[in-house]
Amino acid sequence: MTNKNKIIAKAIGLGAISGMRATVAPTVLSYFLSKHPSKALGRSKLSFLQSPVTAVITKVLTAAEFTGDKLPNTGNRIALPQVAARVASGALAGAGLFRANKAGIAKGLVLGGASALAVTFASYYFRKYVDKKTHTKDSYVGGIEDLISLVSGWAVMRK
Repeated sequence: MTNKNKIIAKAIGLGAISGMRATVAPTVLSYFLSKHPSKALGRSKLSFLQSPVTAVITKVLTAAEFTGDKLPNTGNRIALPQVAARVASGALAGAGLFRANKAGIAKGLVLGGASALAVTFASYYFRKYVDKKTHTKDSYVGGIEDLISLVSGWAVMRK
C-alpha cells in the first residue's frame, strides 16, 4: 500500500472511530502527533493538534464522553447535534492527518467526515441490535464500544 493510500485509509478509520465516539479520533491523533510532531502541521492552523496540552484536553474530553454515554438521559447519537459533532470530529481528524502528511486538507475533511457520518448511523443501529438480541444492559454494550473505539484508534495510528 502506498503512503498516500495509507493516509486515506487512516483518515477513513479515524472518521469511523468518530462515528462511534466523537472525541476518540482527535484524542488518538493528538496523542500521536504530540509524540511525533509534523513540521507541515506546525505551520498550519491545525498545529494545535500536536500540542501536548491538546493531547491532555482531548483525553479528558474522551473520559467525559465515555462517562456521559452511560447516563440514562444521554442524547441519541443520531440526533442532529450529535451527528454534527461526530462528523466535525471525523473531519477535523482527517484534515489534521492529511495536513500532517503534507497533503491537502479538503480530502481529509471529506473522508473523515463522510466516514463519521456513515458509522454514526451504522454503530447506532448495530448497538440497538446487540442490546435487543443479547438482552445486555446498554451501558455494558457502551463500555465494549468504548474499548473498541480506543483499540481501533490506536491500531489506525500505529500502522
